[in-house]
Amino acid sequence: MKKIGIIFFLFFHLFYSCEYDKDFIYTNEITPPEDDFKVEINLSDVKPNSTLFIYQYTKVSFAIDTKGHEVLNQTITIDADAYIDNNSIYLYPLNDNSVRKLVFDIELKTNTGSIAEKLGYEKYVGRYEYDVKFVKLEEDFTIDFQGGVSDEGYLQLQWNEPEFDNATFQKYELTFFNSITDKQETYIITDPKQTGFIDKNYVWGYRAYQLTVHYKNNDVNYTSARESYFTPAYYGSGGATKFSYQYIDHEWMNVSWEYTGYKCKYLLEVDGDGTKIECDENKRNAKIQRFRFPIDPQRFKLYVIPYHLPYEEYKKCPFIAADYKSEDERYVVIKPPMAWNLERDEYYFMEDGLLNIYSVSNFKKKRDLLLRPVYTLDPSDRIILSTTPLTSQIAIYKHTYGAPRPFYEIYIYNVNNFEDPLPVKILNPWEVNIFIADNSRLFFRDGVIDDNGYYLYSSLFVADSKTGEIVAEKKMVEGYAKIVGSYDGKYICEYYEDGYRIYKFENDVFIPLYSYHNTEYSYEVCQFSYTNPNELILSGGNETVVFDVSTLREKYKVGGLFIVQDPITGNYACLDEFHNENSLLAIYDNTFDRILTRIPFSQYKYPHYFMKNRLIIYGAGYGAALDLTDYIK
Repeated sequence: MKKIGIIFFLFFHLFYSCEYDKDFIYTNEITPPEDDFKVEINLSDVKPNSTLFIYQYTKVSFAIDTKGHEVLNQTITIDADAYIDNNSIYLYPLNDNSVRKLVFDIELKTNTGSIAEKLGYEKYVGRYEYDVKFVKLEEDFTIDFQGGVSDEGYLQLQWNEPEFDNATFQKYELTFFNSITDKQETYIITDPKQTGFIDKNYVWGYRAYQLTVHYKNNDVNYTSARESYFTPAYYGSGGATKFSYQYIDHEWMNVSWEYTGYKCKYLLEVDGDGTKIECDENKRNAKIQRFRFPIDPQRFKLYVIPYHLPYEEYKKCPFIAADYKSEDERYVVIKPPMAWNLERDEYYFMEDGLLNIYSVSNFKKKRDLLLRPVYTLDPSDRIILSTTPLTSQIAIYKHTYGAPRPFYEIYIYNVNNFEDPLPVKILNPWEVNIFIADNSRLFFRDGVIDDNGYYLYSSLFVADSKTGEIVAEKKMVEGYAKIVGSYDGKYICEYYEDGYRIYKFENDVFIPLYSYHNTEYSYEVCQFSYTNPNELILSGGNETVVFDVSTLREKYKVGGLFIVQDPITGNYACLDEFHNENSLLAIYDNTFDRILTRIPFSQYKYPHYFMKNRLIIYGAGYGAALDLTDYIK
């Protein structure tokens, strides 16, 4: 705690009266008493004819010089909260600017030696008075700091002119942080009647204004201040919808927004294609690219700019981000096809430990099955499906990561009854797709170990899907190569970071057909066409190639990365060659002769599916489907 002492004792006013009593019966006076006798009082060095100012708890010391006269009686009084002890007066503050009288009443002997003096009829009687003002330091006044809109549309701050009891106005100090200049700004106003300020820089967003009123006490050298704060309520801060959307077609939409509240101009920056659209308060709409599938919270930013600032400096200004949610009118709810049997109008999807069977025609659920060997509720467990319509078989690979030890096995079911699965043992949980073909062959990669359990190399194994017997094995050229096969089982491709090898599989024998080494980029995608078993889709860098394995020639080539193929129509979905700039996905026909449509698209790491013109994405906790039927027509 810090105790603030008395700042000042100014001056005191001394009013006294002194009388000399003479009884008529006493006529023989040796030394007459003085007619104008005065005592001297030292009240903490406060000089006569001055006022004593008190504004906090104060100890006032005093001393009385009677000039050798004996004190007969002494009384000290004040109409205030005080305590008097010995030669000290303890005064408590009142803080009301009142003036109270401090009175010393003193009676002294005259020292004349007369009989009158001895009988008490002769004495000096004096009254000494001081003015004591109890100073109020802190003023009570209402600022009422608030904001509005000026006639020109700018933010106008307003407040009350302060009314003081015992102080003089010094200045207004208005302070705020300007996010545009990135500086703390302070404005000083010395005219007490200027009770307003227009901020042309404020246009949108959070900003706290501090108004400080400075004043000085009229009696003592004391300054003080009172603060008040105001924060503008800005458009959108209350959770209201900020934008409205009107969809024009599969690629474009109109976006509009309400007046943001203060005079400004706007710049709409579209993420992905670099579009920048300049607007003002009378033009609050723009035609822009639609939201990118599957979700696009950063489609655009609306910068709110003060009128005096050039558009080129928009990055200094606050912005409102797109408030898009997954409510695009084109979106539908569809479970993705992990494998399909078009002959039975079925596709299959594992969910909640069950095998779910859906109709390809209408995407509605037919039924679900509990297959105990592959049942799992652990989302970390890996399930891979592969089907073939000619044999009515489905292969299900299960890799369980739990204790006491990992479990991995392949089960082959007949989709007519899903009974008595055929297990196919594997030695290592290689993270690659299995595939079952129309020629009753199951292809998978596995490790080869010696008798002591040590890993030797990895191989491509082929099992008879009717018996589970291993009928062929081929050592992998690269230890971490991946494999894909044509749906008829006649062609196998082994691909790795910068090359691939194509084999013809005939009479359970691998016959080398073609090999290619690419030093420019790695292959991100390698798969056989769902509709033509002779076509191998290769994609990497920024191009997609369809290679005809029957002629060993390149059949089609387009710019952009391959994403997915529709197994019903054969149409291809590939990133536009300039996707980094325009965020578009191109849908090609099954011969790459023409682009059927383009849609705004974000490339996510979740698996993509494409069936019956429905583009589907599905991942942990998220799924969406986009119906492109009308746009492709």
